[in-house]
Amino acid sequence: MLLTLGRRGKLVVIGAGITAVLIFVAGWLRTVGETEEVLKAVRIEVDDVKVKSVDWDNRRMTVAIGFRIFNDTDKIVTLSKIEYNVTLDGINVGRGIASYTDVPLVGRAPVYSKGSTVLPHDFTFDYSDSISSSWDKLVRGERGVTWNIKGTADIETAFSIIPLEFEDTLTM
Repeated sequence: MLLTLGRRGKLVVIGAGITAVLIFVAGWLRTVGETEEVLKAVRIEVDDVKVKSVDWDNRRMTVAIGFRIFNDTDKIVTLSKIEYNVTLDGINVGRGIASYTDVPLVGRAPVYSKGSTVLPHDFTFDYSDSISSSWDKLVRGERGVTWNIKGTADIETAFSIIPLEFEDTLTM
């Protein structure tokens, strides 16, 4: 097709191609800069862990984990997914996934610029003899248990999804 165009047509096609490449490069550079900014200025901490219910028949406990997302950027961000591993007093009790990908972007909890938001997620784990002491403290509402939660969260901006690793320890 390019061979059948006149000189002016060829210049238009070449100009459009160069413009498209420049737009692509500008978008890519913006995404790279945004990724660095988010990795430096967004962080996740565990705000609280509360016992929500105990299923005595199946020896399972559900706790509500409050993930606090801090946003020190100039942009509004949202969270699309958190994958995490939970240890209770040094014993691994399981993995959890909080996914908001099925929620439209406008329906997700925004984390405003220079602010923070707590997103709760229910985590269920089974009783075992290795955590019997910690389990008993949680059931009785006593203090003295240590939670360690480590994982990756997908932070979304208007232009990109950025995986952010986090780890936090909470002694209650």
